[in-house]
Amino acid sequence: MSKNHKIVIGVLVALLLVGAVATYLIIRSEKKEVLDETVALFSNEFGTLPYTDLNGNEVFLDQYLGKILVVATWASWSPFSQADLQTLSELSSEYSSEEVIFLAINRKETVEQAARYMNSIPKVDGVVLVLDPTDRYYGAVGGYAMPEAVIYNQRGEIVNHLRGMAAKADIKATIDTILSVGE
Repeated sequence: MSKNHKIVIGVLVALLLVGAVATYLIIRSEKKEVLDETVALFSNEFGTLPYTDLNGNEVFLDQYLGKILVVATWASWSPFSQADLQTLSELSSEYSSEEVIFLAINRKETVEQAARYMNSIPKVDGVVLVLDPTDRYYGAVGGYAMPEAVIYNQRGEIVNHLRGMAAKADIKATIDTILSVGE
């Protein structure tokens, strides 16, 4: 291989590494990038319009005001959703449901698709599973990675928005910080 080929390959590898690092930093960023509509999540348009759980029961976001709310998005087509749902399930056993609610919002799938997927993975306990056939939640929080997790304090304010697979330690640290502040 000639010296010029080695230089070109070296430059390409360096560009790929820079791109990978930039992508990682964007996805793992804990910066709160919130759209103006996010404020409405717990008001008329989003908080008081119901979602439904897999059994057809209505679920309202504003019913969780006063508690820490961890909301993850999931879909059967996402290869990372199973791991995120299991993480939420594990964390739910570490916190009282009087203080912290774990909710997973399905993106644009039918109840049949969502139920079929849930039956194909290990049991998910302690997580409220809801459907969002219009994908309004994901759009309202400015979603662009799958899955994503948004952690709200007791007043319904976003404290952390985790893009991509959420690490259990990151979710736990955010919840523990909110609890220690006693918001």
